[in-house]
Amino acid sequence: MAGESRFARLFDATFGTAKDVVRGLGRSSYREPLKQELGALPRLALGTLPLVASAAAGGTLVDAAIRNAAKDPGGLAFVMDTERLTWGDLDRRTSRIAHVLAERGVGAGDVVALVGTNAPAYVALVLGVARAGGTAALVNHHLEGRQLAHAIDSAAPRLVVAERRFEEALRALDRDPLVYGERDAPLETALAHAPSETFAPVRRPMTEALSAKAKMLLGGEKADEPDFIYIYTSGTTGLPKPCRISHGRAVTAAAGFAELVFELGPGDVLYSPLPLYHASGFMLGAGSCIAAGATMAIRDGFSASAYWDDVHRYGATALLYIGELCRYLVAAPEREGETGHRVRVAVGNGLRPDVWPRFQERFQIPLVREFYAATEAPGFIINLEGRVGAVGHVPLRRSGWMRLVKYDVDRDEHVRDRYGFLIDTDIGEPGELLVKLSDRPLTAATDFRGYTSEDATRKKVLHDVFRTGDRYFRSGDLLRRDEDDYFYFVDRIGDTFRWKGENVSTAEVADTLGESEALAEVTVVGVAVPGHEGRAGLAVVVPAGEFDPAAFARAAARLPAYARPRFVRVVRALDTTGTHKVRKTTFAKEGVDPAEVEGPLFVLDGERYVPLDGERWAAVREGTHRL
Repeated sequence: MAGESRFARLFDATFGTAKDVVRGLGRSSYREPLKQELGALPRLALGTLPLVASAAAGGTLVDAAIRNAAKDPGGLAFVMDTERLTWGDLDRRTSRIAHVLAERGVGAGDVVALVGTNAPAYVALVLGVARAGGTAALVNHHLEGRQLAHAIDSAAPRLVVAERRFEEALRALDRDPLVYGERDAPLETALAHAPSETFAPVRRPMTEALSAKAKMLLGGEKADEPDFIYIYTSGTTGLPKPCRISHGRAVTAAAGFAELVFELGPGDVLYSPLPLYHASGFMLGAGSCIAAGATMAIRDGFSASAYWDDVHRYGATALLYIGELCRYLVAAPEREGETGHRVRVAVGNGLRPDVWPRFQERFQIPLVREFYAATEAPGFIINLEGRVGAVGHVPLRRSGWMRLVKYDVDRDEHVRDRYGFLIDTDIGEPGELLVKLSDRPLTAATDFRGYTSEDATRKKVLHDVFRTGDRYFRSGDLLRRDEDDYFYFVDRIGDTFRWKGENVSTAEVADTLGESEALAEVTVVGVAVPGHEGRAGLAVVVPAGEFDPAAFARAAARLPAYARPRFVRVVRALDTTGTHKVRKTTFAKEGVDPAEVEGPLFVLDGERYVPLDGERWAAVREGTHRL
């Protein structure tokens, strides 16, 4: 029986893919993205593959930065306000940092926890740690108390390096950081007296690296490639986990995005206010600029009022965004300088389909390229063509690298066929995205190194998925696809809830409500209600002025009846992580009991929303107020 299933799947992968292509070529919506992707192959061969080959042979972003210094020592590498680092400056500073760290015992395989804000000096510290042979754990500087202590402890660092402003918080946790950021700070003093001789980057001998890679490709042991950095999960649920990022993965991601997505070159300036402790900010922002020899203009935190002034004064030609930043910019009043800039491309993820065209048209940005990726995921999806709403295109999806599989939200489990294997979704049907894992990955970008916790790593891997012995990475995200194999983000698993027998996507409900000008911000969660099955929708809103229940009801009326939020909670601000992700679990846990929740609450009453007080809450629980 299982053999029959495997044969059917092999037949579908081979002949089904051919059938998909033949049918698709009859539609321009299928031909055009395929044509554009094939047209990108020469750039891939000329620009990306040399760096990928370098990564396979042990090359690092430190090596790329050193090459930039040799080629163009006076070229501007990183800039923020008056702080500027040329490629030559970066080479010298990372060399001195490596000397100082080596004197303190940091060597190959050692971890250095780094706590600091966005700045060119931060980039130099990360590269300096790598130059000394260590791994930089990029700790979110917004963390405090138990979360900060956990982030540092989970990295098991030999040394903690911190900006002066975080020294007191770290000492309160019995940590003794090496402080930087002011002229008299210990690290700055040590750098001033560090040897001027070039510090040769610490790495395994090239022959050893090549031997390990060859063994892996030939089916032997997996290459023991050292970690470049640890990047933490955002911590919207539970405590953040350090994700292990290898040198090869960092180089491959940087090269791919620099050449194929940003299309960067010398003379380009990439502007980003995203935190450098996050994968997008460092790997795709700083990494792409290092790979291409381009300039990165940094801001320490997003500011809607200063955004376009920054774009003009730095002469930015490319932008790195997350979707919420674009929404803030579109919601901001019109101001001088929104147009007339040099920007040719904006790249990011999470841009809502209702915001996308307004963002692109209002600010006159020729090309917007959305992508889907996770820090630890062994792959990514890119929308090179700019199809609004799509996170990317997956041609030849039946080949099995990325699959969308049926997921029962109510049971919180995958749907299986009679053989016990998972089932592909149909067109338009949401399903969890799985990424195939190989014992012999072709590049570091398709390798899953996991976390510092082996238990957390095991939980992300599924076995015997479509056939006995295969392995897939669980994204934890629900996506759907269209007939042209464009993929669209739906929601996180756990954020989708079931109400009245229907699956409700919190992201899609929030997108619809967010179109209302009466709301400045909105997020949606499912909450348990005593006496009711499933979970009811709760919209947590920040109104644009006074909350108007009638305006909210009009916005909610655009949703299917089952998807309309049954409750509304009005707050002054949404608590977010450092990467602007809303901490939704807090609202879900607090629920909607007026005796337990601060601030105004409303409940759906027919077609209108009325204040939720103790008496109405009792009626809801007793079933006399129907939801």
